[in-house]
Amino acid sequence: MREQISLWQYFVLMTAFTIGTTIIVGAGQEAKQDLWIAEIFAISTGVLLFLFYNFISRMAGGRGLYDIIDFALGKNIGKLIAYSYLLYFSYLALRVLRDFCELIVTTILPKTPIEIISIFMTIIIAYVLFHGLEVFARTTEIFIPYFLALIIGLGVLLLFTGVLDFKKMLPIFSEGFAPILEAVYPTMIVFPYGELVAFLVIIGSTTNFKYVSKVSVGAILLSGFLITYAEMLQILALGVDIRNRANFPLLVAAREVELLEFIERVDIFIVFILLIGIFVKIGVFFYGALKGAEYVFNKPYRTFLLPFSLVLPLFSILIAENIVEHYEEGLELVPYFFHIPFQFGIPLFLFLVLFVKNRMKSQKGKGLSA
Repeated sequence: MREQISLWQYFVLMTAFTIGTTIIVGAGQEAKQDLWIAEIFAISTGVLLFLFYNFISRMAGGRGLYDIIDFALGKNIGKLIAYSYLLYFSYLALRVLRDFCELIVTTILPKTPIEIISIFMTIIIAYVLFHGLEVFARTTEIFIPYFLALIIGLGVLLLFTGVLDFKKMLPIFSEGFAPILEAVYPTMIVFPYGELVAFLVIIGSTTNFKYVSKVSVGAILLSGFLITYAEMLQILALGVDIRNRANFPLLVAAREVELLEFIERVDIFIVFILLIGIFVKIGVFFYGALKGAEYVFNKPYRTFLLPFSLVLPLFSILIAENIVEHYEEGLELVPYFFHIPFQFGIPLFLFLVLFVKNRMKSQKGKGLSA
């Protein structure tokens, strides 16, 4: 029996996923105070990119990623490509898991071994995924109102605290357009908008496929707006220099809140926001990897939950010795060696194969009718 989720559940999953770790670690430092302009370009490109993914799915009859690969390339080549995506999604899941571990160790549990945090987070996500995609989506659905309210509420609190200085956004285009382009391409495109390629795994599980493109665009626009909003808060509260030096700039900005002599230390609420986003992001990547294993080995994805749950925490620790090395790898190595091939290269190849197949099928149909 195929698992299905509603369009609303798909919307909240995509919104939380896209915000995910983006508001934790940020990107686009090259743009400095023009970061909001860079984000607008990134959002626009992200919308076009996902419409391209959606078009590929439509060309394959509304199939999900692994069924598209099978439909376009057949079992033999298809399993090789699917296995590559399995590894890609697994790698992204363990990277986001490491982001979460670093966040928790830095903020609320400094004496807890990072291995323990990694193991417990994986167990929670594995438990939810064991009950299926719909349960995972419903869990996100419960938390999304608090998620959005806390992000917006932080801006209100910072405004009333009086720490927002709009002069920090000036001058606009101080160094021209080149730093903005440098920030956008490829970093701000591949992270987080290109990572939405993982939703090609889920796209075929929606209850009404014909509206998926509209719902996806709405989710990307909303999450893009909230990312831009969070980035502007960081710059207005901290300035460009502090924001670019901080490991978790949104948390540093939240610590500036001090209102009526008792509203302070609201950074714990920001940790809650980030926890939800990270939970969804790891879960989507984890599910994408499990469905890849299901396709490659022809066994139900739940069969692989236990081995994957043992491997992910281990490798989330082994990928980097410290947070600096982890971020350097994420900004310098991952975009070019991982994101670009899987977000652009393979989808483009699938598009070309499907285009040729559909064209040949159309010409064959015309020949038979003649």
